[in-house]
Amino acid sequence: MDDASPISSQQSKKSRSVLPHPTRTGTVFVIGTGDMGQLGLGENMVERKKPMPLKALTDIVDVVCGGLHTLALDIDGKVHSWGCNDQRALGRDSSGDDGYEPGQVEGLDDAKIVKIAAGDSISLALSDEGQLFCWGTFRCQEGLLGFSKDTTIQEVAALFEPLANKKIIDIAAGTDHCLALTEEGQVYSWGDGNCYQLGRRVIERRKTNALLPESVGLKNVTLVAAGSYHSFAVAGGELYAWGLNNFQQCGIVTEDNNEPAADVVQSPTIVAGLRGKGAIKSVQAGEHHSFVLMEDGTVYAFGRADSSQLGLSAALIEERQTKGKHEDSQFKKAVGVPTEVPGLENVVALTSGSNHGLSAHEDGSCRAWGFGESYALGQGEDEDVPTPSAVTGQKLEGKTVFRVGAGAQHSVLLADE
Repeated sequence: MDDASPISSQQSKKSRSVLPHPTRTGTVFVIGTGDMGQLGLGENMVERKKPMPLKALTDIVDVVCGGLHTLALDIDGKVHSWGCNDQRALGRDSSGDDGYEPGQVEGLDDAKIVKIAAGDSISLALSDEGQLFCWGTFRCQEGLLGFSKDTTIQEVAALFEPLANKKIIDIAAGTDHCLALTEEGQVYSWGDGNCYQLGRRVIERRKTNALLPESVGLKNVTLVAAGSYHSFAVAGGELYAWGLNNFQQCGIVTEDNNEPAADVVQSPTIVAGLRGKGAIKSVQAGEHHSFVLMEDGTVYAFGRADSSQLGLSAALIEERQTKGKHEDSQFKKAVGVPTEVPGLENVVALTSGSNHGLSAHEDGSCRAWGFGESYALGQGEDEDVPTPSAVTGQKLEGKTVFRVGAGAQHSVLLADE
C-alpha cells in the first residue's frame, strides 16, 4: 500500500519544529477501474485504459492510493479524497458526489499536511509540526474492528490522541494496520494484528487492545513501510521485516539458504539479502510482494510471483524461485531472495498496488508491470505485464511523471510539463 517518501534522519534532526513540505506540483492522471469512484472522474467514467487527467485538481504535490480510494496533497497542505467512502476513508461527507469526485478532507483546517498514507478503510495525514491525523476504521477477519476502543468509525480527520505527545516524522498504512515513526527513531504500530503485522502477538479475545499503538521495539529507525499484512523499517542501514510471509514477501531468505521461511514472521527480522546492495531510499509493498528502491535508482523485488507482480521474467523467476513443498504449484510461486528488477534503473519514485507496480524515472518516463485485469497498468489491454513496460498515452505526451500511486484496481500518476 502507498505511503509518502520517508524523511531522512538528517532532515528530521535539522528541522525538529517543522517537517519539509513537497514543493513540486503537477497534474493528477488516473488509470484503471473505478467502479467505487477511485478514479475521481465522476460516476459516468469508471474505467480508463490509458492515463486521463483529473482536471478537478491543481497544484498537487503527492498522491497515494488505498485499496478503493485515493488521497491527494496540494501545495497548501490540504488533502483531497475520492473513492469508496463506506467506512469513511475519505474523511468527509460524500453525499453530494458519492465519492466519485475529489473533495477536501474535513478536520484539517488548522494543519498544514506534508505526508499522506492510505490503507483499505483507514487514512493518515502528517502535519509539518509532526502531528498525526487519522480517519476511517480498521477491519479484521470477522468484520469491523473499529477505529479505537471508543470509536467504531472516525468520520472526519482527527488528531490521533494516543500519539499526540509524540513528534511523528514518517507514516505507513497496510490494509488494516498503521505504522508511525517518532523523531526519536521509535516505531509504533496499531490496527489489526492477526498476521503479526504489528510485530507483536495479539490475543484474539482482546484484539481491540491492538487499536492502541505500541512500540515495535526497534531503535534508530529512519523510515517505515507497510504491505497489506506485513511491515518494514530501516534502522542502522538494515531493512527489518515482519508479519505475513506466506509468499516470502518479508524477503528474509538468502541466496545461501533459499528455503521457504515461516509463513509468519513474528518480530522484526533483518532482510539479509539486501546487505551490501547500498542505501535504501524507500520500500513499497503490496498484498503478498515487496519492492525496495535503492538510493542509486535500482529496485529489488521479492514475494509472490504468479501474476507478474515482481516485474521479473519467467526465466529469472525460475532461476531465483524459493522452492519448498509448493515448488510444483503455479499458485504458490514465490521469490524470497531480494532480486534486482531488470529494466528499472534511474528510478525516482516507486509504488505498489495490491498486485502490480509502477515506477517513475529520471527521464520523466513511467513504467508498469503485474496483474493487468483492471487496466491499471495503462497498457490499453487487460493482460498481465511480466516485466516493466512503458506507460504511454495521448494525454501524457510531453509530460514528466514524478510521483506514482497504486491501489487494488487503479493507478495514479503525478506529472508536470
